Amino acid sequence: MGQEYLEMVQDGVVAAQYIHGWQIGPEDAVLLAPAYTFLMNNRPVDYQFWLGIGSRGWFERLEQPLTHPYVLSRQWPQNTPWTDVEEYETSQETLYRLTLGLLRRCRQKVFLGLCELNEQGNDQKGPLLKAIQRVLRSGPPGLLAEEDLDDARA
Repeated sequence: MGQEYLEMVQDGVVAAQYIHGWQIGPEDAVLLAPAYTFLMNNRPVDYQFWLGIGSRGWFERLEQPLTHPYVLSRQWPQNTPWTDVEEYETSQETLYRLTLGLLRRCRQKVFLGLCELNEQGNDQKGPLLKAIQRVLRSGPPGLLAEEDLDDARA
């Protein structure tokens, strides 16, 4: 059974980190975790670093046809197909909730990390990056420091 668990961790099916609710780390520590793992800890921090903001991984749900969380729920109408429209709308809502949850747990500043190319060498222009660019273009003055804005334009 232990071997199966290790294989599931290596395959990315389950998380390798398990933190008991009563184990609180030191205040001056650094936590490296995926966004959802961080949200599950439900602890505010001064600074966050969002890496790979151009990746579609911030937006796309893992392909899991046998355990589809929406179609298999009691709320989904029986014999109704799940289409690209539902997938897109659900992904948009999930991205909104994820970023809102992260922002609500940050007291001071979020640092954004962008890699222009993904693992296959293709441009990364995912929905989170596009949304951030829209905010930077239309946001109120003073939303970012001037040097941050110059970096974002480059």
